[in-house]
Amino acid sequence: MKQFGDRLRDARERLDLKQTDVANATHINNKILSGYERNISQPSLENLKTLCEFYNISADEIIDIHPKKRNSNGEEAVFLTPEQRRLLSYFDKLNQENRDAIIGLSIVYSRDQTRKNTFQ
Repeated sequence: MKQFGDRLRDARERLDLKQTDVANATHINNKILSGYERNISQPSLENLKTLCEFYNISADEIIDIHPKKRNSNGEEAVFLTPEQRRLLSYFDKLNQENRDAIIGLSIVYSRDQTRKNTFQ
């Protein structure tokens, strides 16, 4: 499981930035950033907020918190990955006939994959 520093480094590398680039942009000392990324130290709330804003990610994501939220019926809410949200945005644009076709294909592919994994 990735630690805070690993997720912080991943966020920086996704943007193809060096620690010095982040240090210059956020005004957080490069040595301090290095300590965060190597899991030696933890940021203050102010620095955490600055880094989240800079990387455009939520604090929940960077510190790996997955709160259990409830919907209006008291049921546990479901959290979707960005990839799942993207897929649903396309699905929502389809008419019912095409939605049914996609659901059918998903069932076929899922069963096929399960069957292949069983025989491996």
